[in-house]
Amino acid sequence: MNTFEHILKSLDDFVRRNGGKSRLNEILKAKKNTFYRAFDDKNGRNLPTGEELCRWLDALNAAVVFPGEELDDFVMIPKVEAVAGAGASLKCGGKILERYAFHRSFLRDEGISPKNSVLMLVRGDSMEPLLRDGDTILIDQNENIPVDGQIFVVGLDDELMVKRLQKTATGWNICSLNPGYSPIAIESEQENFRVYGRVRWFSRVM
Repeated sequence: MNTFEHILKSLDDFVRRNGGKSRLNEILKAKKNTFYRAFDDKNGRNLPTGEELCRWLDALNAAVVFPGEELDDFVMIPKVEAVAGAGASLKCGGKILERYAFHRSFLRDEGISPKNSVLMLVRGDSMEPLLRDGDTILIDQNENIPVDGQIFVVGLDDELMVKRLQKTATGWNICSLNPGYSPIAIESEQENFRVYGRVRWFSRVM
């Protein structure tokens, strides 16, 4: 789709969503003949040129984006092959599968480190109803000090799990949210226990 076709399609989409051509021209405030030439399928659709076209785009809050500019305000967070077990935990793997775009302002406002965050898939039902099988979670690896009541991705031997941590007198409990799963008790100095990062965000396909 070239730029001309893209603008025409965007005008058609606006008309369909917002109450017709009359509503669009209330916003554009274009001359009647100029406006309706943009929708003249019989004789060939024509857009205004130069300053008038720019005025239309400004009235619709449209933006012209040059190659590369569209990602200036975004950070690409890698989604890794590792799977966080919410039930039967799975072995960790670090291969990058794809990258997801997050707005810099969102990460800054939430205090999430863009350089040290990764995404991974959740498998299992032990963290339901909050996290479900197939969800994607964002883990900030800067936050690798356990905090009571927070949800972390942790390692136990070669297993990777997403769990809520609960402070105890001698260490931590690795807790599921699903009452069908019992907590796992960990001593404070247990060498096979590692905290990889805190879960800060998740997404789900409906």
